[in-house]
Amino acid sequence: MLLFRLINLVALVGLLGVLTGSLDLQILVGEQPCPLCLLQRSGMIGLAIGPIMNLLWGMRPAHYAISILAAMTGGAASTRQILLHIATPGDPGYGPAVAGFHLYTWAFITFAVGAAGCAALLLFSSQFSLGDTGVLRQKGPMRIATLAVVMWTLVYLVIIAVTVLPECGLGMCPDDPASTGGIKAPVGVLGFLIFTLGSLAIGVLLDRLLPNDEETSATLE
Repeated sequence: MLLFRLINLVALVGLLGVLTGSLDLQILVGEQPCPLCLLQRSGMIGLAIGPIMNLLWGMRPAHYAISILAAMTGGAASTRQILLHIATPGDPGYGPAVAGFHLYTWAFITFAVGAAGCAALLLFSSQFSLGDTGVLRQKGPMRIATLAVVMWTLVYLVIIAVTVLPECGLGMCPDDPASTGGIKAPVGVLGFLIFTLGSLAIGVLLDRLLPNDEETSATLE
């Protein structure tokens, strides 16, 4: 059981790493996301829902199914964007390239790996137990790490939602949004460190405040 929880936690951190890269380009560099980019970010958040539910409330096939559906949706958006740019000879693509690939190509790879990984994990039925209530009621390092990563995900979700409003307003998002110029790197790095450490601190605090199965059993007795 611990092995599968660690796999879900590592996968979740990996997804957040991909989102960190895209938000870094948006906030620090000033590259604003296009409509298809926003759909891919939504797919990343949806892909993260499965591991979050597995960690908090126990391993369930339905949780993996949610991630697979999100990966299919996000993968469709990234595929659409890839085809748009390869259809025109000489098209340099949208946004800067990272390690030779544009972000939408990396997004497609992430969705493909995520869907394949979830499908592979479904083959191991030993992880599914009726008595598995997740780490939400189990005090310890795993619950701290899980809660910290969940808070990290929520912060990114808020950042994505807040940054969409100035770009799109209440109407359609522009196909080719203008660059904002970004902000100074030290400010961005400091902000990243602050909310990362803040997420960890909140995880520790919640671990102390939330009840666990042993305390609940003692209270009932």
